[in-house]
Amino acid sequence: MNLVEFHQNIEQIWDNIEEQCDEQGADMDFERQGAVFTITCGNRSQIVINKQEAMLELWLASRLGGLHFRFENGEWVNHEGKRFWDCLGEACVAHGEEVSFA
Repeated sequence: MNLVEFHQNIEQIWDNIEEQCDEQGADMDFERQGAVFTITCGNRSQIVINKQEAMLELWLASRLGGLHFRFENGEWVNHEGKRFWDCLGEACVAHGEEVSFA
């Protein structure tokens, strides 16, 4: 994956998060600021997703801790092989929002 593909891929992920949360009626607000995407939940807690361009990684920070994901075999996965979407769903639950991601 080159740098342009990396940024396009992450932007699509961010769009997808907003669409799926809106479709499921989640009480969440979204803010994009440079390489950082912040999800503010109804209880005012936050989940932060950011692009790590130098390493071509996607990082997720939540009440569950921080996770780093690399693009492998068509999926964003962490060092344990857990999918980004699964981890994001778990983070949403930890922040009081029941959201599932396809």
